[in-house]
Amino acid sequence: MGDHHYFIGIPLLNEKRDEFTALQQLLKHDMSYKNWTHPEDFHITIKFLGACATPVLESIKQQLMSYLWPKPFELRLGPADTFGKRERPRVFHIAVNSSSDLLMIHEGVEQICEQAGFAREGRRYSPHVTLAKKWIDGLSPLATEEVDSRFMRHYLMNVDRFCLYRVHPQLSPKYEVVYEVRLPSGGGAGGTVN
Repeated sequence: MGDHHYFIGIPLLNEKRDEFTALQQLLKHDMSYKNWTHPEDFHITIKFLGACATPVLESIKQQLMSYLWPKPFELRLGPADTFGKRERPRVFHIAVNSSSDLLMIHEGVEQICEQAGFAREGRRYSPHVTLAKKWIDGLSPLATEEVDSRFMRHYLMNVDRFCLYRVHPQLSPKYEVVYEVRLPSGGGAGGTVN
């Protein structure tokens, strides 16, 4: 099954899904995108792996299970932001604050994946939740004089796990959790297999 692509990311809680789906509806008044993220697919990417052979995946799972992760923590999300041209951004997303706990997870995942043969990401880690990508038409509401305050909101989210996902490009939702790492409540390592 080496043709499947994989990534490691933090899933979004249900109430955040609802709020971000409402933002997508708002955005659809102004813009067209080729890809709108399905609410069940909202996540914060930690690392994209791409194609991955089963033995390599198993090795990564073992490492994820035994690594000493931080305890559950609170993450600050928002406001809305973009990648690409200001008026016609290729990606419209919700920014995520790079807390020290999130950076610890990112660094741990980078180390584990590097040992498994994956190159480290060259760019600075820029955590976010993608709402839409591949701009088709329309003007970004963030590029207007009066930005709708709903795009400026901040959100708090508790993080108690992150997941290894398999990508199914033809399906909707397209991301399947194949392994879940729960952050240790009392210290120590802990992963659970789905």
